[in-house]
Amino acid sequence: MIRKYELMYIIDSSLAEDNMKAVIEKINNTINKNGELVEQQNLGEKKLAYPIKRKQRGVYILNVIKGEQNAINEAERTLKITEGVLRYLTVRTDKAS
Repeated sequence: MIRKYELMYIIDSSLAEDNMKAVIEKINNTINKNGELVEQQNLGEKKLAYPIKRKQRGVYILNVIKGEQNAINEAERTLKITEGVLRYLTVRTDKAS
């Protein structure tokens, strides 16, 4: 069943610009392979509420995804193993039918 999800992740702001783009591209490719990336917003660099992996600042990326559960599972697996990703959260935004 195809559902709509929001995926927000935080990238280490101390990464070089090229490395940051490579991380975003890697995650987008994983999403597009298994689902559909509807929208992406770069919310910019922000101060974290508390240190994560000894980092004080991070770049927030928000993705809106349409796909099945396996698309989300694969995206989360990629986020777990990708260096430079500090945290991520996936939320289903449509109602279950």
